[in-house]
Amino acid sequence: MKRKTVTAIFLVVVLYLVMGAAVFKALEQPHESAQRLAILTQKLEFLSTHSCVNQSQLEELVKQVVSAVRSGVNPAETLTNQSSLWDLSSAFFFAGTVITTIGFGNTSPRTEGGRIFCIVYALLGIPLFGILLAGVGDQLGTIFGNGIAKVEKMFVHWNISQTKIRVISTLLFVLFGCVLFVALPASIFKHIEGWSALESLYFVVVTLTTIGFGDFVAGTRQSRGRIQERSLTVSSRPGGSDIEYLDYYKPAVWFWILVGLAYFAAILSMIGDWFKVISKKTKEEVGEIRAHAAEWTANVSAEFKETRRRVSVEIYDKFHRAASIKRKLSSDLGFSPTAELDLPRRTTPISRGDDRDPGPMTSLTRNGGLFTNGSDVERGELSVIQSLK
Repeated sequence: MKRKTVTAIFLVVVLYLVMGAAVFKALEQPHESAQRLAILTQKLEFLSTHSCVNQSQLEELVKQVVSAVRSGVNPAETLTNQSSLWDLSSAFFFAGTVITTIGFGNTSPRTEGGRIFCIVYALLGIPLFGILLAGVGDQLGTIFGNGIAKVEKMFVHWNISQTKIRVISTLLFVLFGCVLFVALPASIFKHIEGWSALESLYFVVVTLTTIGFGDFVAGTRQSRGRIQERSLTVSSRPGGSDIEYLDYYKPAVWFWILVGLAYFAAILSMIGDWFKVISKKTKEEVGEIRAHAAEWTANVSAEFKETRRRVSVEIYDKFHRAASIKRKLSSDLGFSPTAELDLPRRTTPISRGDDRDPGPMTSLTRNGGLFTNGSDVERGELSVIQSLK
């Protein structure tokens, strides 16, 4: 890629970032200010209501609560209702977010040993997951390709162009994949987690694009700044009421992430192949146009050269024939072949005030193909002979 192209793309990306920053600032900063004002108001109300608690004690309690939330502990839990972020299913889900590079951020190692192991685990697991993702993506691409081929065979009998058939069949399978990996999981998360439709769709897209903000995580109820660990059971109620998650819920979510990432990778690969084909066809068309232009230029140049050569030959032939006729006439009239036949020149002095008649000028008359000065050609009184041929 040329330096000018890279510079242009860089400027476009920077402009895109500035635009995004301005929009996010306009949308989120007022909400942040409102939340800050609300928490300050609540603290003042609490201190005024509970005079036995001073401000320093309240701030210390708030710090403990914030630290607990950052560690993944739900401060609202009681001794009878406790859950762990590091049980086997939760730890499996965390390990999956490490090697998929999603990194929700709601759970992270807090010990030195856990952080050291996380570094080594990520360095080995990320390439391994990349190989797995590529393999699953190839399999999904093969399945989609076979499906697209079958759909194309159905459209062939409808007298539709091949390009339109390819576009329609591909759009159908992209729509089918979006329903299977985006819309259906979003509706499931909405029912299980008690999220709204927007929150569920937001979580699905943020997860499958590996952004992973961590504000919404399946298996970890978090809404309006509160984290509530829950478990899914048969007695669960919609709307995020007190429920318990089954042990296989988070591993199932991770396997959905795997297949969803593979699907999006296959779609991106397909789009990349399309661009390659389009670029290749464009280069071929440009090459054909250049070849035709070069051929046309060569033909025009050759035709011009041939025309110039023919004109030169014709002119040379005419002069040669004229010279031959001149020599023949000179030979027939008894002149030397090397004699020069020039028109006579007559000079008449002209002076101001001189009205003398310069005398009659000798007129040329045409005799066949010759110009003569009035002399009789048969008597040898020829003065001027010029061939018109």
